[in-house]
Amino acid sequence: MTLIAFVADDFTGATDALWQFRRFGLSGSLVTDVAHLHDRDDVIGVATTARASADPVAVALPALRAVAALRPLAAQYKICSTFDSSPTHGSIGAVIAALHREGLARRAVPVLAAQPEFGRYTVYGNHFVQAGDEVVRLDRHPPARDHPVTPATEADLRVRLEEQGAGRTGLLPAEASEEMYRARSRDAAFIADASTEQHLRALGRLLLADTAPGDVLFCAGSGGLSYALASALTPHPTQSPPHPPAPPEAGPGSKARPEAEAGPGSVAMAGSEALARPTAGPVAPTARAGATARAGAVLVVSGSRSPVTVRQIGVAERVGWKVVDVSTGQDTIVQAEESLRAGCHTIVQSTRGPARDPAGIGELLGRVAAATVRAGLVRRLVVAGGDTSGQVVAALGARALDVIGTLAVGGPVCVLAADDPACDGLEVALKGGQVGDDDYFLRAAT
Repeated sequence: MTLIAFVADDFTGATDALWQFRRFGLSGSLVTDVAHLHDRDDVIGVATTARASADPVAVALPALRAVAALRPLAAQYKICSTFDSSPTHGSIGAVIAALHREGLARRAVPVLAAQPEFGRYTVYGNHFVQAGDEVVRLDRHPPARDHPVTPATEADLRVRLEEQGAGRTGLLPAEASEEMYRARSRDAAFIADASTEQHLRALGRLLLADTAPGDVLFCAGSGGLSYALASALTPHPTQSPPHPPAPPEAGPGSKARPEAEAGPGSVAMAGSEALARPTAGPVAPTARAGATARAGAVLVVSGSRSPVTVRQIGVAERVGWKVVDVSTGQDTIVQAEESLRAGCHTIVQSTRGPARDPAGIGELLGRVAAATVRAGLVRRLVVAGGDTSGQVVAALGARALDVIGTLAVGGPVCVLAADDPACDGLEVALKGGQVGDDDYFLRAAT
């Protein structure tokens, strides 16, 4: 029986959400096409590319309809913890409006972007991001503020949703009462504040306590929301939590961080109580994956533009990894194959250097990954970049992914299921640009 279903707006977010639920001991599956949906697990998810689309409703709504037909307690639209969207690209507000227009959402849609363990907090509706030792407002965080497609020009998520056409958007304080929650009934959506694990747990209990049999609660949020929902179903996680960053004060740019409310990414986090502490390799790999995990060199393909990924590439290069800059067509594939045949861990990247067309990059990196995997040169693949991940997974012909562990908060390791024997059973770590410590790629090779 399906208890929770989710539709993710990108592939890295999908694996993060599933990992949150699995941490609490809930069974779960992630598929890439609604044709493969089933109700055999506690949790079922659909990975989409809605975040990269100018028309996310056309991408996400069919999947949301399909998961609603399973009659779960809640259906989550999984979004990024940095609220990556705009009125013209990956609009979260447009999807919320479509849920109401289609009659799927029959009440206000809760929106939780916070994911405290990942340094994402929402306070009085304003979203904050941990950057090094500081916590800054989302619109002052360079990777979000300067994003080439969905720049964060406003930290107040209520303003962002209304600009995107969601309709009247309210605010729910952290640890709100039932009366405060029900007072939001006339809103189209509301932003939920959160900055601690306790806030997520409280929200998860509040949301699921108000569900009626057969009435699907539609909600939107990050991995924090998944955590919240999971914790309400199974209060004791099966994986021990990491030490999360301290939450911010109510002032932007503050270095002191007492308890407060938090932001995107926590929809998934609110449902699964604790993230596993990252280890040198994936946590508890399956027997199927373990047989091939460390055979051969690791390939990283990166279309991310994040400075975090830039640092990760630099660390790997300094210890001897081969870095191949994206060039044109077959030459990139040839360079990658030669490096892997020589036994070198290899990174094929467009992260450093001048900006390039993201769509073209993803397609090329997908061809690089597919060619090297089918040549038998790779049994563990790392993909950096949310939009890139969807294109690479599609190039590998995956029909489903199973999360087997994690290398970092927000960076699970998956096993692909595919009809092509060369790709079936491949270990893949999908990471957003800002995910992981500087040694992330080195962890992937151990």
